[in-house]
Amino acid sequence: MSTKRKNYSEKCIDIHDIENSLDLVMNESKGSPVAVMKDGNPVFYCVPADTYAAILELVDASEMRKLNESVHQLGLELFGDEDKWKSWIKTPVQALGGKLPESMMVTKEGINRVRDLLGQISHGVVV
Repeated sequence: MSTKRKNYSEKCIDIHDIENSLDLVMNESKGSPVAVMKDGNPVFYCVPADTYAAILELVDASEMRKLNESVHQLGLELFGDEDKWKSWIKTPVQALGGKLPESMMVTKEGINRVRDLLGQISHGVVV
């Protein structure tokens, strides 16, 4: 016995019609997802490439904000206040190859390096 699933899309296509009609339905969707249906249930959703790329950018931006916020919080806890934190992130750090921590915090890798360094400092590791 199968359970009826909710369809989250305005446009649908039957799974058996994909080969012949997917391009047409995707064009008609104007960037919105298209539900691929089987026996009246959505099996999966097709999303135009530009829409998918935009979704990934939003997810990435959200993750970056969360990472930045967590590093900011670590910095406040370690340095005690906003002014000392801001001073530290704007000062070249030898453990970061002489770079400003602030300049490193534009990529996930850079944010993680700054976070790791803050962790080392908080545990008394000489860097």
